[in-house]
Amino acid sequence: MSRRKLLTATAGLALAVPAVATWLEAGADASTAPTLPLDLVNTTGGNTVYAYVLGRDPAAGGNWAFIQADGSSLHHPPSPAEDQTPLGVDCAIALNASGAGARRVTLPRLYSGRIYFSVGAKLTFLMNRGGGLALPSVSNPTDPNVNVHHDFCEFTFNNDQLYANITFVDMVSLPIAFQLETGQGLQTVRGLPADGLSRVAAALRAQSAADGSDWSKLIVTKGGADLRVVSPNLAIRGDNALFRGYFDSYVDEVWNKYRSTDLRIDTQFTWGTVTGRVNGDTLTFPGVGSFAKPSTLSIFSCSDAPFTTGNDLMGNLSARLAAAFNRTTLLDNPHQPTAENPASFYTRPRTNHYARILHDTTPDHLGYAFPYDDVHPAGVDFEGKVQSGSPGRWTITVGGTAGGGGGTPTPTATATSGGVSAFATIQAEAFNSQSGTQVEACSDTGGGSDVGWLSNGDWLKYSSVAFGTRGATRFTARVASGAATGVSGLVQVRLGSPTANPIGSFAIAGTGGWQTWRTVPADISRTTGTHDVYLTFTSGQPTDFVNLNWFTFA
Repeated sequence: MSRRKLLTATAGLALAVPAVATWLEAGADASTAPTLPLDLVNTTGGNTVYAYVLGRDPAAGGNWAFIQADGSSLHHPPSPAEDQTPLGVDCAIALNASGAGARRVTLPRLYSGRIYFSVGAKLTFLMNRGGGLALPSVSNPTDPNVNVHHDFCEFTFNNDQLYANITFVDMVSLPIAFQLETGQGLQTVRGLPADGLSRVAAALRAQSAADGSDWSKLIVTKGGADLRVVSPNLAIRGDNALFRGYFDSYVDEVWNKYRSTDLRIDTQFTWGTVTGRVNGDTLTFPGVGSFAKPSTLSIFSCSDAPFTTGNDLMGNLSARLAAAFNRTTLLDNPHQPTAENPASFYTRPRTNHYARILHDTTPDHLGYAFPYDDVHPAGVDFEGKVQSGSPGRWTITVGGTAGGGGGTPTPTATATSGGVSAFATIQAEAFNSQSGTQVEACSDTGGGSDVGWLSNGDWLKYSSVAFGTRGATRFTARVASGAATGVSGLVQVRLGSPTANPIGSFAIAGTGGWQTWRTVPADISRTTGTHDVYLTFTSGQPTDFVNLNWFTFA
């Protein structure tokens, strides 16, 4: 797997491996089925799209292997006599045109794998002496792929499981989405919408205009059009003047806070919770180790000093500290990983806006935006993964799937006596009945109205919401809060009655203002059929704590 996933496992984030179940198509279980059906779908419009499926082959001693253009045969590139030698075999798998269905590939067991997609031109892979593979680089201006529109995702398919994730750690260019059929149900990662790159680039330009920082310099153009956005970590490697000192003032504030306050980090492993304080210029965890002040580069990269540690426990702490610095939650919460809702992430003026914008733009708010974006409290995922010990069919869509992201998903729905799809956007003000709420003008993207003055005991009813036979397992809402410090509450989803047991909920505290909007996801119990949906609002304080613009299910 990639560097970040290997480090995460070392850091003690256990990967849950489901029990082996029925192999959906091959009629065998994951420990015996040697291959996995992989369907590659092109939704880019009239473009020619090529895929490259590669990884280390355990049956060939861990040497690199490519699936050839026929979608099934393997090519093992030999170790060449000279560096930068071409593969010698064309391993570009041409996808079917948009609307022409999936291109089926037979995926064998490979680890540390990647699947690259390129639009309009093929990619060049080169071998070095000793069997080293030179992957496409967007940070090397002499790389033959630097002007090719391309992107990739990551996977490992071994005897235990399939694990795969979309990734923005290096760059953002093409929308890539997953659907995995398993013995336990369907897993989806929606990825960027079709216009995701332009949305991300526009938001970065706006952020630079707002704070004068280097966010717009992450955008790479070709012929006047946006080609890709590179991560701040990758950009700084190419130009060390970028973001110079960006996090210094925040780091100083964190260090000053923990001179007199305990910082408690839950390792989420057998080491339990460790406690540290700042002494001098060092954050020390007695009996464990210490950290010097991190630089801006080390925060973005998560792998430069002081996050270069030589044992598992310190690696675990490095992961959690680096994640907290990127999300800028250390001043608000001395207990890490923060157990608050992701709405509390990226709220400081100086934060990882690249990560914030990406999570805001993907419809389900998932995807690796920095190397330790898989650090999270139990039961919450951010990294955009599919994972199963009983994978049946894996579908990857390149070019964007149905549905939007960011400010307002599409299509928009209104609740009527005839019902509404749970998978459309349901505007908050389209309720059928309510208790304790008011409708007001909304300044969020798209304008319109929102429902405000929501406090403990209030509720909204939406009649005849149709979840279908496949059902929904995720609830997403667009919320804002100008609540005072210490005031928070729960947004809960109930079926049939405002007093029924909740099927899911999320916590919300102040977002910076009653019209400062955040898109917040929450897992729910799988729900099928048609139900009256009640959103209820619960708080330990009597004051208003949230406004609601819209919500949807997935």
